[in-house]
Amino acid sequence: MELRFVPFFLILTSSFLLSSCAGSSHPRPITPSEGPAGTPRYLELYREKQVGTLHFPAGIYTLNSVDKIGYYYHAPRKIDEHMSGGSAGRDGGIFVSKRDPDKLRGYVWRAGAITHVGNLSHVQHRLFDIPASQY
Repeated sequence: MELRFVPFFLILTSSFLLSSCAGSSHPRPITPSEGPAGTPRYLELYREKQVGTLHFPAGIYTLNSVDKIGYYYHAPRKIDEHMSGGSAGRDGGIFVSKRDPDKLRGYVWRAGAITHVGNLSHVQHRLFDIPASQY
């Protein structure tokens, strides 16, 4: 291998590793009633959280998907993405890690796959099983 090729190879390999994700780009959909035992069915975000141009609404998020690394809670409405030409609504919600349930990240669907964005761990929230309509 030529010495000039080594930096190119390292940059290419590093960018591939940094852009990959341990989870699935298509987690398995589930209904809240069939969620894994002991997994809270709902997540309530007490206030809106902005991550870059994305605005995650306050409200009750519902468990709707799972993959090998965590649980996906769907937002109560579209995630607003503010751009220079206006805004657009994105499907998405909050990801909760199986290994560390205190680790929350936002996610949105982009180009047919899930993109994890930001850290929502410090936003006041709660995980629970009883639907809001029953208390």
